[in-house]
Amino acid sequence: MKMKKIITLAALFMLMLPAAAQQNVKQLESDIEAHEKAIKEKQEEIKNIEDQLSDLKSKIKELESRKKTLQREVKENIELRKQKFASRDVQVYDQEVVDVLYNPYNKGDVEDALKSFDGMETKDVLKHKELVQNYGTYTKNLKEFLDKQKKALAKAKWVYQTSSGDVYKKFEKGLKGTKYWKVYNKKEKNESIDYLDRVMDRIMLFKNSGMNNEAQFNEILNMLYTN
Repeated sequence: MKMKKIITLAALFMLMLPAAAQQNVKQLESDIEAHEKAIKEKQEEIKNIEDQLSDLKSKIKELESRKKTLQREVKENIELRKQKFASRDVQVYDQEVVDVLYNPYNKGDVEDALKSFDGMETKDVLKHKELVQNYGTYTKNLKEFLDKQKKALAKAKWVYQTSSGDVYKKFEKGLKGTKYWKVYNKKEKNESIDYLDRVMDRIMLFKNSGMNNEAQFNEILNMLYTN
C-alpha cells in the first residue's frame, strides 16, 4: 500500500512538472542512452584491440624465436665457412708454396707463390707470406755475408779456428747479424724457410768444426742463388 502510494506520488509529481521540464528529462534519458551506446562501442573496440595485441604478442614471440634460430644458424655457417676456408688455404699452401720454400730461391717461383696468397683469410697460413716475400732478401744477405767471410778465412789460410780466436768471433757475430738469423734462431717455435734452415745448419756445422774446410764452405756458398 505504501509502495503504491510512492509510485502514485511520483506519477503525480511528473504530471505536475512543466512541459519544458519533462522535455529536459527526455533529453537527459536520450543522452544517457547515447552514452551507454558509446560506452558499449568503445568497450567492444577495446576488446578488439586487446585481441589484436594478443595476436601481435604471439607473432612477436614467433619472430623473436625465428630470429634466434637464424642468428644461431648464421654463427654456425660462419664457423663452417672459416673451417672450409682454412682447409682450402692449407691445401693451396701445401700445393703451391711449400716446394718454393723447400728449394733454392728462384725469383719466378717466389712471385708465383705470392699470388697463391691472394684471397686467403687463414692467419696461420698468411703468416708464411712474409717469409716468401723476404726469401730473396734473406738469401742475398746471407750470400753477401759468406762472400765476405770467405776472404777473411782465405787470409787466415783456412787454418783451424778456435772459439776464442778473433776470426771465429767475427764470423759468429756476423752470422748473428744476418737478416735470416732471427728467423732461424726461433725456428722451433715460429715459421721458417726450410731451405735456408738447411743452409744455416751447415754453416753452424762448419763454424763449430773449426772453419778450416774450404771445400765444405764453397759447397755452402754454392747453395745460395739470388737469381
